Amino acid sequence: MTAGQSFAISWQFTAAHATTSFRYFLTKDGWDATRPLTRDALELTPFLQQNYNGRPPSGQTTHTGTLPQRHGRHLMLAVWDIADTGNAFYQCSDLDFG
Repeated sequence: MTAGQSFAISWQFTAAHATTSFRYFLTKDGWDATRPLTRDALELTPFLQQNYNGRPPSGQTTHTGTLPQRHGRHLMLAVWDIADTGNAFYQCSDLDFG
């Protein structure tokens, strides 16, 4: 992956949920991949956010964005926030910025 590169993330849903948003976070520079992931290892502000304002996403949804400046290995945390409960779904992806 390259900083500034456009990317697309696709979601395939088996159940529709009223959705607040999808938020995408990256680890901070200098995070230690050999240690358990903590909230402190992630940037506080998502680098991409797609708001749904309570609407459920369609059966398949794709979000596109631009990768921020990074070097080396990082982790991306995707958070799907459900609108009508306190629940969320989480997905982690390993990224290598070279």
